[in-house]
Amino acid sequence: MKQLEVLDLNTNQVNHSGLPLLTSLKALDLSGSVFQDGFMRLAPISNLCKLQILNLHYVPINDVLANLKMVFSGCLRNSMEELYLGGTQLSGFFPNWLGNIKNLKSLDLSFNSIYGSVPASIGNISLLQYLYLDSNDLNGTISKGIGQLKSLVDLDLYNNSLSISEDDLVNLSSLKYLDISYNFIELNKSDDWIPPFQLQSLSMDFCQIGPTPQFPKWLRTQTILRRLQLSNAGIKDMFFDRLPSSHEYLDLSYNSLNGSLPASLGNLSMLRYLILRSNYLTGMFPEGIKRLKGLVYLDLYNNSLSLSEDGLANLSSLKILDISYNSIHLNKSDEWIPPFQLNRLYMQFCQILPTPHFPKWFRTQTTFGELDLSNTDLSSNKLVGGVPDSLCNLQTLESLHLSHNNLSGPIPHCLKSCTELATLDLGHNNFIGNIPTWIGESLLYLKTLSLRSNAFTGNIPQLSSLPYIRILDLSNNNLSGTIPQSFGDFSALKGAPAYHCCYFNNNTLSVEYMWLFVKGSEIKYTTTRQLSIDTLIDLSNNNLSGNIPEKLGNLHGLRSLNLSGNYLTGQIPRSIDEMKQLEVLDLSRNNLSGVIPSGLASLNFLNQLNLSYNNLSGRIPTGYQLQTFTDPSIYAGNPNLCGPPLPKNCTMNIKKADEEEQNDDSFESRIKTIWLYTSITLGFIIGFWAICGSLLLLQTWRIAYFHAIDNMFDKLYVVMVVTVAKYKRKLQ
Repeated sequence: MKQLEVLDLNTNQVNHSGLPLLTSLKALDLSGSVFQDGFMRLAPISNLCKLQILNLHYVPINDVLANLKMVFSGCLRNSMEELYLGGTQLSGFFPNWLGNIKNLKSLDLSFNSIYGSVPASIGNISLLQYLYLDSNDLNGTISKGIGQLKSLVDLDLYNNSLSISEDDLVNLSSLKYLDISYNFIELNKSDDWIPPFQLQSLSMDFCQIGPTPQFPKWLRTQTILRRLQLSNAGIKDMFFDRLPSSHEYLDLSYNSLNGSLPASLGNLSMLRYLILRSNYLTGMFPEGIKRLKGLVYLDLYNNSLSLSEDGLANLSSLKILDISYNSIHLNKSDEWIPPFQLNRLYMQFCQILPTPHFPKWFRTQTTFGELDLSNTDLSSNKLVGGVPDSLCNLQTLESLHLSHNNLSGPIPHCLKSCTELATLDLGHNNFIGNIPTWIGESLLYLKTLSLRSNAFTGNIPQLSSLPYIRILDLSNNNLSGTIPQSFGDFSALKGAPAYHCCYFNNNTLSVEYMWLFVKGSEIKYTTTRQLSIDTLIDLSNNNLSGNIPEKLGNLHGLRSLNLSGNYLTGQIPRSIDEMKQLEVLDLSRNNLSGVIPSGLASLNFLNQLNLSYNNLSGRIPTGYQLQTFTDPSIYAGNPNLCGPPLPKNCTMNIKKADEEEQNDDSFESRIKTIWLYTSITLGFIIGFWAICGSLLLLQTWRIAYFHAIDNMFDKLYVVMVVTVAKYKRKLQ
């Protein structure tokens, strides 16, 4: 062990009492570990004089940077070459003493709470090649010290509040990777500036690259640039047509690029990702794009481009295509066979000319992971007809959006074979018939099911066998019957909702959209934000009857419950106070009766409530969360309700009803008590007369009874006399 040079203890519970013995160590990895005795017991590390690499990534140090000084003030400052302190919860000013570790080649302080400016002393680390300061609270200028690091290869200042100008980078001749996103940038003040470096990757997202909102002219000098990110950079310019052919990743999204795409775009022969979403680009998609045979990801979302089948003719590597909010001509030939096999296709709000039907070429896409045609407009008409059987051949399909069209007929039975579906969105169409039972039997990976605003009839089928369902929207149909008791068994809704990094089963390179009616309006949700963390059940505006199941209280992770616009009867279940994550509760326009459960006041996250137009009675509960609801309209249409926020004071009768409500739980116990005492009394009476009546009516029983009593008294008397005599003799 004394000759050990590399020790990897990452992601462990570490007791470091034996570390001082490992004097030969050159590399020590403790990343993701927890120290049982606190970090400062790591002081013995300062004696590991041969240590060159120390990785404390995401170790919860919970200390200020100044306290690390004693660890690195000894021999370590001469041996240390790589120091990783990212995500260690460090706080305080950037320490000057780091400049004393002069042989340091890599320094990572990312994802901490270090504030202030970067000191000039960092320039003393002349060998430094990799500097990661991203996601801190640094401000001020970038400092002259960083400008002196001529060996610097990778500089990451992402997500700070630093001011960076051309002068700060003038000496960084070795720089290859630069990320200065989410800072204040002035790298466009001189048209004739020639950087000293040749970058391979440049990220300047969410930067104002002023003073002129144009493409920086110096970009034309970067001849080996492979990755360029200028998203949300405020650029108002024509598309830059002098990009180097070395580009592999180009993101110019969310700017104000205008005009048409240049034909020179086809010269980027290495390009694999082209992201131009949300600009003002117009005209035909250039013919030169055909030459981009290696293109994998093409995002043209929200422009005014015209795209035809010819523009995609040679893109054989294409996997993800987003051409939403454009003018699309991808249905002009029934014989057209695309050269690609897509995993994801987004075509929202398009004009796919000339026929308002599913394009025939869809049947050739056997690897679809997501098909999103929601809000697709075909020649100024909604998509008509039924769902083609060709879609059912896509057995690896994970997401199917066909909402906001004029599709009709029943849900095709062949969709049963698409067992990988995570999302099925058929809302806002004209589908008819019953909701098929096979949805709950075969589509076991479903997380989202939206059938809202159709013409479905019949009862709600058994769906509780769907273990992952988080969003269930069956609203605005003609469904009848009762709410299944089994709705309280949705396992994914029983725990508190949490963010899921991977919404789909297989591919994560995707953003999914979903229209949901939440908090009084229809909102567009996405998988990258809301959709992965929201949980919802919406059965509103149907013909459902019967009671609200008590078992719904099992859904502790449900955030939105809408049962309005039905014919539900009975009381509001008291188990509803167990739904601790509930934010939205709408039970309006039903025939519910009884009192409002006081447990509603314990739902701390509840911010929207509607109980109007029912037959509820008694005093409106007060306290905690319910005190925040001051709008009387949420209780309107319940003539027997009283108390704030309603102007109606509680009358004596209503007060009595209110008292019954407050003591409703004890009412059942009082009934049970009455039955208990009644049973005891009846038992006593029956037992008493069974014995005493027999003695009065039967002479033989009476004689035998008194005989037995006489004998018992005689025996007791004899025993007592003998016992007393015995004690007297002992006392004498």
